[in-house]
Amino acid sequence: MATAMHASARNWFMLAVISLGLVMALAGCHADDNDAAGQANELADPVRREHAVGRLQAIFGQILVEAKGDRKSPAIKTFNDATHEQLTNGLRILQLMAEMRDPRTIPALLKALEWQAEISEDHAVTAGITLTQVDVPADQKGAVVEKIAAALARVEGNRGADNRMRKSFIEVLGKLKDKRATPVLTEIALRQSESQNFLFNILATQQLEATADAEAVPAMVKGLYMFDLANPQMRMNAAAESVLVAIGKASQQPLLDALAGKNEDANKLVELSIESFRRKDAQLAGTMNKQNLVAHEAISALGRLGLCESADPLIKESEHTNADRRLNAALALVKLSCPASEVPKIVAALKKVYDESDKQVRPQLLVAMRHLYADEVMPDLLAVATTTETELPPVQMYGFVSYALLADKAESQKVKSVLEKAELIKDQIAPFAAVIKAAEECDKGLDCWVGKLKDADKLVLQKAATMLARLGGGDEKAITGLVNLLGHDDLEVRNEALSAIDHLAVKGSQATVDKISALESAEDGRSIWTNFKIEALPTRSRLLLRAGS
Repeated sequence: MATAMHASARNWFMLAVISLGLVMALAGCHADDNDAAGQANELADPVRREHAVGRLQAIFGQILVEAKGDRKSPAIKTFNDATHEQLTNGLRILQLMAEMRDPRTIPALLKALEWQAEISEDHAVTAGITLTQVDVPADQKGAVVEKIAAALARVEGNRGADNRMRKSFIEVLGKLKDKRATPVLTEIALRQSESQNFLFNILATQQLEATADAEAVPAMVKGLYMFDLANPQMRMNAAAESVLVAIGKASQQPLLDALAGKNEDANKLVELSIESFRRKDAQLAGTMNKQNLVAHEAISALGRLGLCESADPLIKESEHTNADRRLNAALALVKLSCPASEVPKIVAALKKVYDESDKQVRPQLLVAMRHLYADEVMPDLLAVATTTETELPPVQMYGFVSYALLADKAESQKVKSVLEKAELIKDQIAPFAAVIKAAEECDKGLDCWVGKLKDADKLVLQKAATMLARLGGGDEKAITGLVNLLGHDDLEVRNEALSAIDHLAVKGSQATVDKISALESAEDGRSIWTNFKIEALPTRSRLLLRAGS
């Protein structure tokens, strides 16, 4: 009995020793928790993989913290060199790739785009997001476009997973800035399907701006008139217009053709949109005119395109029998970048539209006249500023404001009395005493007006921007000072500075382009950017176009 017990104890002891030895042997084979290369090698072991991924994420995170976020630091490079070959396309490993942003992981990312429904959609989304952050080498962009296109073609539903994939894939195509993506993006932009939310039409259109591929012009002219079948008020005209402006000269003739009613796609889309409105509000649809709606978008795009060759067609439009078309043409004329020799006929066209317009729209035209920054508008603005208007006082008020913002010292004296005598608008124009005082101080002195760009009074800032546009020519100091105002917390200050830059920077302005892009990134979603981008984005495109011409 005792002998048997001793034997049993010896057996248990031997098993314990053997087990301990195995544990120690196995432990000796595992990589140190802080060894990136060793942990990467353990990714091939199904038992160790989860632990290894966790350790790699922790190691990378610590290195990134120590490098103070600098992804080009030697330590980050050492980590990437030691691990990239061992990475596969599990979800957590893809998430690590997203942190690494190493182009050498592209093959694994492309493999992850071969998604399976209900199984690996999140893998594909993560791969897409990572590809927007990786600097894809030029010789691999074609393969990425092809793979993304194939992955997108398989997205046919409208589940949450489908929409996440769509968004991720579309943004990759935009980030690549490769013209081979144009057919894919235009197809998505023009697709009208219940399975694709119209927001993706807009998103795809926005991605085309970066490449400015002339092949996209027909689609983008059509895009001016695209609408959401379920909600005809939702349209992609602003995004399409920005792309056409970015493309430049190649957009002009197709827009003129649309204006002349020669674009059948545009005509049919407007007919469909009127019919869609009719189902929701027959009375509203009854006020819509197909030709005028087609013309409206073409006129707006030609104005934002800014080419002076559009002046004569737009002047012709300013003589149209329809009041809205006359007004839109006049406003578009102001945006054209024309030599001084063309300005008198543009001023004459605006004056004629003003005289023929109802009083309710005249304030808008007075603001437009101001933004010509032309000596020729001053007599007309002065006449309005000094004429009492009892029926609609804002007309005189806007005349005064436009004149005061443009006036030099001598010109300012002609409206000083209005500050005291115009009882109906006295309270509204009282703050402009500071504007007249600034004109008395600076008159026509460029350096003085550049100095005023740091004034605390927002009206003085607007005055300085306006005077620099009128007097500054191509002065770089003026443009540099105005760029600093684009981030001002007052929208009117921003818009005046932007308009002045647009007028002054006849050869483009990279500083302005960079500032607008920085604001787009920093302020996306904020109300001030939502309002500012309406003018900022087309202006950015025009400045890029001028720099490349």
